[in-house]
This record gives sequence, C-alpha cells and structure tokens, in this order.
Amino acid sequence: MLASFMNNRKILTGLLFIVLPVMLSARIDTIRLNKQYLKKYWYDSKEIVRSPVRWDQADWQRFAVFAASTGALLFADEPVADWMQEHRAGFLDDVSKNAFEPFGAEYSLAVCGALYGYGLLAKNRKSESTALLAVESFALASLFVRIPKYLLGRQRPDSSIDVSPFDFEGPFEGSSFPSGHTVAVFSVASVIANQYRETVWVPVLSYSLAGLAGLSRIYDNRHWTSDVFVGAVMGIAIGNLVCPVKKNSRISFFPVKMGPAYGVRLALSL
Repeated sequence: MLASFMNNRKILTGLLFIVLPVMLSARIDTIRLNKQYLKKYWYDSKEIVRSPVRWDQADWQRFAVFAASTGALLFADEPVADWMQEHRAGFLDDVSKNAFEPFGAEYSLAVCGALYGYGLLAKNRKSESTALLAVESFALASLFVRIPKYLLGRQRPDSSIDVSPFDFEGPFEGSSFPSGHTVAVFSVASVIANQYRETVWVPVLSYSLAGLAGLSRIYDNRHWTSDVFVGAVMGIAIGNLVCPVKKNSRISFFPVKMGPAYGVRLALSL
C-alpha cells in the first residue's frame, strides 16, 4: 500500500498545490515574463562569473572556511557512505526514491509552476515573481554546475566496488562532484525562502525539503557527502544572487557526527 502511494507522484505533487496558497501573503514584486526577465538571465550569468572579483575580505574568509570544510568532508565521504548503505531499508528506499529525490527536478519545477499558476489566477504578483526567479535560479544552477561536474570528473560511489572518494579522473571521466540534484533543489528553495522569509515556516520547509533531497542522493549511493555539501552551497549562492537576501544573511558551517564519521552541517541565517 505504501509503495503504491509513493509511486503515485501525482498525489505528492497535488499536495504541493494545496499548501502553496497558504504561503502567498507577502509583498508584491515586479518580475514579469518579458524581455527584461530574459535579459536578467544574461546579466546574472555574467555576475556569477565575475562575482569573485568583487569579494571583500569577509567573502574570502567564508570561501576559505567552505574550501576547508569540503576538504575535511573528503575524508568522511567513505565512512558516511558505508554507514548509509549498512542502514538501508525497503521503506526508506521508497521514501528516498519517490518522495525526495524528484525534488532535484520534477517536484521543484512543479512548485514553480504552481506558484506561477496561482499568481496568474489570483493576480498575486509576488507569486508570479517568485516563480520566475526560482525558474531562473534553477536554470542557471543547472548550467553552472556542469562546469566543475565534468571538468573534475569525480567517480560516483556506485560506479565500482573499489571506488574511492579521491577518484577525480579529469574532464568528462565522471560526473559526481558536485551533486546536480542538490544544486537544483537548493537553488529553488533559497529563492522561495528569501521571498517569504518573513513567514518563518516557509524557509524552514523549503530548506528541510532541499536537505532531505540532498540526503537522498547519499542514501541512494549516487553521491558522496561532499558532493551534496558543495551542491547545497552552490545552489544557495546562485539563489541568493538571483534573489538577493538581507545584508546580514550568512552561510555558516558546523561540525557534526554521523555514525563513525565526522562531517559538516550547513546553516543559512536569514
């Protein structure tokens, strides 16, 4: 019975449409589907490429912490992967595959479509703007993630029996680092969280679903923990660029323990 329900994605997508109208009570924005919106893709793409040139000392310090955290996670990747595979169960397999993994593409785009549709029907400009910003963030994130993914050529944890987290084979030899699903879902979640940050439960729900989608990639043995961590940071960064947050917002990193391994927890302060 559970498997039948989980396999029916229309039911899960329908639930998203039910809860979305509750979210739409914030100020109205001005993003519209026109030439200016399409130009925004180009301007934001250029900004992503040249943004490091404009970083100040605090930005470089955060990047240094991020780089160090990623390096530390490389040593935790294999123990975490082993622990995850040792604790797999049929019920969790269904939940991971059918409930959370699709947020990397299908469900995230369904949310964008629902937001936009609601905005048109209810004449809610805020909803329309949020949907368009989220689609842009999703598109740019899906594009830019391919650069490190295919240049570094990291092997996925399920690519072979003796694969190592340190197997970076070079251009077009692998596609594990970073996780494309995680980049995509966090790029959408960050836009929604930013647009409705005055409604406390919206950022909590957005980032929780995104985090579970990323976790499912580790659980399904499709990505290493560091793949997901970098994907989450990259998705949030692109989402914040497309839809700027308050100046006092920041990304923080905290050490955590998962089974026999140590890792890093990502937190965004709004």
